[in-house]
Amino acid sequence: MPVVGLDLLLDVGNTRTKLALFQGDRLVKHGHMANHDRGALAAFIGDERLLGIGLGSTATPDTAFVEHLGTWAPTTVLTGSSPSPLLNEYGTQHTLGADRLANAVGAVRRFPGRPVLVFDLGTCLTYDLCLADGTYSGGGISPGLRMRAQAMHAYSARLPLVELPEQPVLIGTTTEASLAAGIHFGMLGELEGHIRRMRNEYEDLVVVLTGGDALRFVRGLESGIFALPLLTLEGYHALLVHHRSLGGAPGPAAPHAVDGPGSAG
Repeated sequence: MPVVGLDLLLDVGNTRTKLALFQGDRLVKHGHMANHDRGALAAFIGDERLLGIGLGSTATPDTAFVEHLGTWAPTTVLTGSSPSPLLNEYGTQHTLGADRLANAVGAVRRFPGRPVLVFDLGTCLTYDLCLADGTYSGGGISPGLRMRAQAMHAYSARLPLVELPEQPVLIGTTTEASLAAGIHFGMLGELEGHIRRMRNEYEDLVVVLTGGDALRFVRGLESGIFALPLLTLEGYHALLVHHRSLGGAPGPAAPHAVDGPGSAG
C-alpha cells in the first residue's frame, strides 16, 4: 500500500536534481535525477500520493517544469526570501540562494539553541552562520573544487584541467599532482581557517558540512564536525511546512530571485 500524504522536495542544481519524499518529519526516500527529467521524476514518485511539492533551485528556472510539477500536487517555489522560522538578517534576501537559507533552517532544526556554522561544498563553497537564538546572520561564498580547477585551466596557457583524486598527495611531483594538491589542500585550509575563527567568536559552535564534496573533507578536519548530505532537502522541507503553516498558497513563496549559474547568493 502506498503511503498517503507525502511531501516531495526537489533541490535543483546546475546539472542534477536531488529529490526526497517526507512523511511528516520522517525522510521516506531520496535519490537524484538529471534536471527536468520527467520520466525519472515519475519513476521516483511511483504510486505515492503527494500532499505538496517544494522546489528550490540554484539553476536557471524552468517554468514549464514547475507547471508540470503542479500536475502532481500543489507546488511551492522556495527562494532565499521565502518566509522561514529564522530571523533573517541578510541584507539582500532577494539575491540569497534558496539552498543557503534551506541549509540554515535545516541546521537550526538539527541543533536548536546552539550557534551553527554550515558549509556547503558544491559548485561553490558557501558558509552560513546561525546564532543560538535562531538568527540567520549571513556568511560567505568562494569557488568550489571543480570551479578552482576550471579557472586555473581557463585563465592560463599551459595548465591542464585536472580530475581530483579522492586524496591528493600533499606535495605534487607532477603538474597534475601539484594542481590537485593546491586545490584540495587550499580548500581544506580555507575550511580550517573559517572554523578556527568562528570558534574563537562563538562558544559551543556546531560545524556542519553538506554538499557533494562534504565527505571528502570531513575526514580531513578535526573530530566533532558533522557531515549531513541531505541537509538542504531537510531545510527545503522545513520551509515548505512553514509556508503551509502560514496559510500560504502554492506558487512562489516569495518574489522569485534568480542568481547566476552555480551561485549561492
